[in-house]
Amino acid sequence: MHLKEVDANLLVTLDALLVDASVTRAAERLGRSASAISHALAKLREIFADELFVRAGQKLVPTAKALELAPTVHVILAGMESLLRPNKPFDPSLSDRDFAVAASEVGELILVQPLRHRLQSLAPSVRVGWMPYRRDENIDTLRQGRCHFVIDIEGAAVPAPDIRVLKLFDDELVTLVRPGHPFATRKPRAAVFAASDHIAVNSLPTIELLDRAIEARQLSACNISAHVSSVLAGLLLALNSDALLTLPASLATILKKQFGLVGIQPPLGHINFPLRLLWHSSYDRDECHQWVRDELANLAREIERAA
Repeated sequence: MHLKEVDANLLVTLDALLVDASVTRAAERLGRSASAISHALAKLREIFADELFVRAGQKLVPTAKALELAPTVHVILAGMESLLRPNKPFDPSLSDRDFAVAASEVGELILVQPLRHRLQSLAPSVRVGWMPYRRDENIDTLRQGRCHFVIDIEGAAVPAPDIRVLKLFDDELVTLVRPGHPFATRKPRAAVFAASDHIAVNSLPTIELLDRAIEARQLSACNISAHVSSVLAGLLLALNSDALLTLPASLATILKKQFGLVGIQPPLGHINFPLRLLWHSSYDRDECHQWVRDELANLAREIERAA
């Protein structure tokens, strides 16, 4: 294959297909017809001697070759965009972009929603979509360009040199209880706290963080009375029972005011963990991506100052 065989528009098409996993959605994104996208895909398959995408129901699933190409394609297109506007300063108010953020409910409520509100005035054509946080898939979704940011509250090592990590702030755990709960006025001993009924929110690692602190005191792990799918379900359960709901303080501060719950410090010392922003290195020089990163960092600093 020679460079003269590759039209830059083909790389734009490949990037759109990697992001959208659909000929129709890629066509809508690029303002082209579905037949034009299909024709471009056929040419790409010929150039790279690979299927690149195989159909699975209504979606296109990238092949191993397509996944290998994805980071390089992102870098090339970001470089081309930068090259085509060498003297024009970046203006977020004129940008028209879509970004996807993978986050748990914590990241969605304390960062993604406030970011959307901020973008309405600063960059009305920059849109931020949410996708669920899946710890086993986050790195791949960043590499494939299906996700542009991950908001991480687990703090585990990221063994991937192509993934950038920015610590936004340190958070800690707070336990919410209903008004009138015995723990609302009398701090329990650690053993009593651990043996009480705890609500585990499936999308959050808070129980794991609690159990580490409990294990350090050589006590039995938390007594889980209910597993729930969302923070909202956990809140309703905590309001109507003596079960304990432990959340990051950044989120608990908002919710206890809204729902009239009482926040208590777990009797295990301060349980701190970092809230971090992850992205793929191919977006390092993407000015709009960098601007959104900076806005997320600004929001994080505001949260930290208000704590």
